[in-house]
Amino acid sequence: MPEKAVILKSIIKLEDYVENEDKFKHLFEVQLAPPNLKNFRPRFNFDKGGTLLVGDLVLNLEEEQYLESHPFPEWVVQLISTEKPIGVPYLIVPNLPNRFISRLNKMNYEKRILKIDETIKNLTADELIAFEYQIGVSIKVNANVPHTFIAKIAPEKNEKPPYLQVYEPNLRIFNEVLKFKTPYYKLPFKIRI
Repeated sequence: MPEKAVILKSIIKLEDYVENEDKFKHLFEVQLAPPNLKNFRPRFNFDKGGTLLVGDLVLNLEEEQYLESHPFPEWVVQLISTEKPIGVPYLIVPNLPNRFISRLNKMNYEKRILKIDETIKNLTADELIAFEYQIGVSIKVNANVPHTFIAKIAPEKNEKPPYLQVYEPNLRIFNEVLKFKTPYYKLPFKIRI
């Protein structure tokens, strides 16, 4: 018999994030225009990881049991889809304290993975945050933050999966040259919205 998924209750909308940005900024950042920006300035530089790669994501997962992490940030933006109506995508992250993330960033890669895995195995559904996307919202998931993306799709409304694009450093360089494999962490339950 398939395991029943836990429905997440802690859903953050854009307004909630803007009002409490410091509460979430160590986990993820909604990419808002920087203050005093007159025209253009780069945010980050990835000399060792190459230029950012762009991937298309049709988010047709409504349940998930695994989170992943990377030793670098990634950006995910929801874009307009020609399919109508569309479901709602969500970023899922554990509500880890800023101190925990700071310590992770100082550990070597193997210790970091073990520490995240140990933490994920003991999580409860109440310790997960779901950020609700809107079309045009881009989120930077910070380095080493375990995360996943799921959607809520209403078949009774004939909704289609939402369309997102993912921007991240070249994984081939990290896998082949630096020998970093993307780790996956199994939650003690499945999650859904």
